[in-house]
Amino acid sequence: MNESKVELMDRLRREGRWSEASKFKDAALADFRAKGMKRDEAGAAAWEAMEKAYPPRSAEDVVVDAGRVRGLQEIPSDWPDLPSNASLQAELRWCQSNRIRVAEEMRGGAIRVHLERAGSPAPSHAALGWLETAIRFPAKFVDICARSLKDQVDEADRVRRERMSIAEVESLLAEMVDDNGD
Repeated sequence: MNESKVELMDRLRREGRWSEASKFKDAALADFRAKGMKRDEAGAAAWEAMEKAYPPRSAEDVVVDAGRVRGLQEIPSDWPDLPSNASLQAELRWCQSNRIRVAEEMRGGAIRVHLERAGSPAPSHAALGWLETAIRFPAKFVDICARSLKDQVDEADRVRRERMSIAEVESLLAEMVDDNGD
């Protein structure tokens, strides 16, 4: 064996293949024992067989998968046709409420998105782009949500001030009418 048992087990765990490899090793062990090998010999042979069957993944394989988000294009057939865009708040709310529900981490850092698990259809295609951002760059997504919420609060405050100004003007006009009417 090129790797110790501990090294092999640790590597396979890091690669997300330990469960599968362990089952392979157990089946190989049973096969070697059925062929008449002694337990120690069969155990060593099973570990060697597992090492050959599960060689180290190349660094290139791991890098290619890292950060990839798959499944965003697989829109469920029961969803309506999605518009290109919706309001930013609607898109961000949808992403925030569905991100954990639809994202599944895969081997090598890839993420598989299961849109069929969403609580409701996405409000737009742009929301799917925001979902990718939320998955790949959670801190950036939180920052965008915070800015959007601040803009929404600022807009509401502006509207409130305008309504107060209008009410003040109306009150002044009413006073002027009353003063002229006396």
